[in-house]
Amino acid sequence: MPSADNIKQIFSLASFVILFLSLGAAGTSLGLLQANTNNGVYAICHFFISYTQAMNSSLLNYNVPTCKLSIASAAIATICLALLTAIELISVSFQIYVKTLIAKILQVVIFVGSILFLFITMIVVSAGWGKTCATYRNITSSGGTPRSVFNINCNGPQYISDSSPFPPNGAEIITAAVFAGVGVLLAAGAFFVYIAQQQYIRPNNESFYSRELNTNKENNDNDD
Repeated sequence: MPSADNIKQIFSLASFVILFLSLGAAGTSLGLLQANTNNGVYAICHFFISYTQAMNSSLLNYNVPTCKLSIASAAIATICLALLTAIELISVSFQIYVKTLIAKILQVVIFVGSILFLFITMIVVSAGWGKTCATYRNITSSGGTPRSVFNINCNGPQYISDSSPFPPNGAEIITAAVFAGVGVLLAAGAFFVYIAQQQYIRPNNESFYSRELNTNKENNDNDD
């Protein structure tokens, strides 16, 4: 039968591994989004493009806030997951655990924040890119895009006049949304492991204190 300390180590190790994977997913999503929205003149925001915007390149900048929202959400989630991963690494390496109520509440808030912001990233990216692709598919099916900036390749990079590929790369944007979703699932899994760990530790601590109280009571009875 494993001891209580060994069980806590197992919980901490499991949480660390899941958080590390979640951190990698969030970081990958963030990197792909930055590469496809911030680099170069052709990397302006291409989320939620409407018919009017597709026909007028000067209107594309109106959607920049949605790209900034997705990048900011992914960045915040990455920072939160990095903090949580560092905490679990300390727990695994030095067997130092969070004990105060305020620290535990703060840790829960960081967990919830990382899940929420990754979820926002996933929704904005998937819905935004889906809207853009639907717009260009409708234009193409109605007879082409004689006045649009260029036809969007939803599953790969963009080519203009047979020159080198330009962002946004559809495959990378889809991958960013997928990794954000994977990050949500992993972070949620790590959160449930953390909750299970707290539920395990509390009864053991209570039983320890109960044993101490019973021992003290017996000693007092013997003294009498």
